[in-house]
Amino acid sequence: MTSETNSNEINLSATAQDQSKVNLIGKIEAKNLILSEELLNRLETPSLGIFKGGDARKSLVHWQGREEEITQIKQWFNDQNVAMIGIKGVGGIGKSTLASKIFEEKITLDPSLGDDEDLFPKRFWWEAGNLGGFSGLARQLLTEFGYPVPEQETQLQEALIRQLQRHRHLIIIDNLESLLGEDGSWNNEFYQQFFTAWIEKGDTSKIIVTTRDKPKTRGFNHWIELKGLKPPEGAQLLAESQITGDLENFSRRVDGHPLLLRLVADLLLAEFPQNPSLERLADLGLGNLSQLLSDPQVVGSHRQETVGIALVLDASFQRLSQRQQELFTKTSIYRREFDSPAAKAVMDNYPEIALSEITADLRELQRRSLLEEKEENRQRIFSFQPLVWEYAQYKAGDQRELHQKAIAYYLSIAKPDSWETLNDVQPYLEIFYHHYQLTEYDNAFDILRAIDDFLTRRGYYQTLADYYLELVTVYQQQEEQTHWKYTASLTSLGNVYNSLGEYQKAIEFHQQSLAITREIGDRGGEGNSYGNLGNVYNSLGEYQKAIEFHQQSLAITREIGDRGGEGKSYNNLGNVYYSLGEYQKAIEFHQ
Repeated sequence: MTSETNSNEINLSATAQDQSKVNLIGKIEAKNLILSEELLNRLETPSLGIFKGGDARKSLVHWQGREEEITQIKQWFNDQNVAMIGIKGVGGIGKSTLASKIFEEKITLDPSLGDDEDLFPKRFWWEAGNLGGFSGLARQLLTEFGYPVPEQETQLQEALIRQLQRHRHLIIIDNLESLLGEDGSWNNEFYQQFFTAWIEKGDTSKIIVTTRDKPKTRGFNHWIELKGLKPPEGAQLLAESQITGDLENFSRRVDGHPLLLRLVADLLLAEFPQNPSLERLADLGLGNLSQLLSDPQVVGSHRQETVGIALVLDASFQRLSQRQQELFTKTSIYRREFDSPAAKAVMDNYPEIALSEITADLRELQRRSLLEEKEENRQRIFSFQPLVWEYAQYKAGDQRELHQKAIAYYLSIAKPDSWETLNDVQPYLEIFYHHYQLTEYDNAFDILRAIDDFLTRRGYYQTLADYYLELVTVYQQQEEQTHWKYTASLTSLGNVYNSLGEYQKAIEFHQQSLAITREIGDRGGEGNSYGNLGNVYNSLGEYQKAIEFHQQSLAITREIGDRGGEGKSYNNLGNVYYSLGEYQKAIEFHQ
């Protein structure tokens, strides 16, 4: 809750969550109203009567065409049988930009009915790779729109679907391919479960996803297969940047690929601001670009990605200063958005460089469409378009040293404790990622273990599941599978899935842990596994099995003299008897 007052008895109350924009104004009473700049920056103003959450960062300054695609999407909006819409296309083709256009536009019901009410008064944008996964999406959307947020993470999907059914929302989920394997299979089961449920139950609201690849989800049948801009539209995009020459023919030859056109325009503007003509491409070694892309040997559905984009990016890269080249490649080590201090952290071979110089170089990269930029809390935030990021990673080569620098940077900004939100522990999750990329899996485990208790207490079970699954996957591939950190990861996964209500998975992971502890003769670990299995069966309501497992755990703890474990076993037995309604026995065990 944000409140502004002054001596003139101005009182403004408004609701906002964390760093989100103000989305609900309560009451304003004043003769003269003065709002702080900070509060003004958090007010939603673009569309009267529309509340927006999340952040659609794609600029629409050079928007061209797409009338047919927009018409088709709006037709699906008016079809009650369509719950989800997909926008699919190669990298840089404009999927996110089209979604941004839809997100920002006023969308009315059928005009012939005389109803100009906006079809989606509540809209939310989410990057598929955002911190927190599906639970982060659900929590933030429910919070920003003032809906109840259930304490139990297992109830988030149901709560989200219920609100989407009750009220008209437009939800954009961008870059879905980050959640998919190469064959379109899901790497994230929680998103998969949500999408499957929404396709079956979806009503009132609509969800749009953008992706390079289609997910393997039954019933997801409504897709826009996005191609390049039409020749006149591509020509207009170039013309608006003051590019001259045979624009329409050039656009036709490059199949109207928006990113390629934008890169060419910005390259010409940067190098020849007085005469940004297509003819000057020859001076940059790109004189045969359009002819090359029409060569039968390179014609194909992905030729812009494999040939055209690479050629133009190479030309742009070669025109950068050495420092800018290093900045471009080194900042690609970050998987998420980054600011100037983060960029400076990987440029330690320039110890005297000022932060303002780093920012100026980053803005030059943005001017050439090599980076994207937005302002957040009066701070410039930079990110890569996915296709450009892949190119930068390729140019960077061996990144081991950069991963170490990224780890050092995140350690320098990480809070040691007093965490309150998921964002507070984000630096640790980034450290996990960089250790993982270095194949330093034990170090990654240690980092995750350090924040495990916080994530568990706050109910971020899906986040824990995602990260422990990554560890279990690599530990399973190692010849030596008796490492205690492997069994601990299995145990943690079992506990997480028990909390999520996925009891069969919980049992499977605890059984794997039990088998290993038996194999290596770890009696303490064996007793712990029995206790965890007992907890799962108690959750399932299979109380006799639960008692048997807890009794086995109790026997082992007594045998090895583990007084703490013995007390835990008594407590677990008490919980089972309480569930059975045998309260006297429960009291005895708890005492």
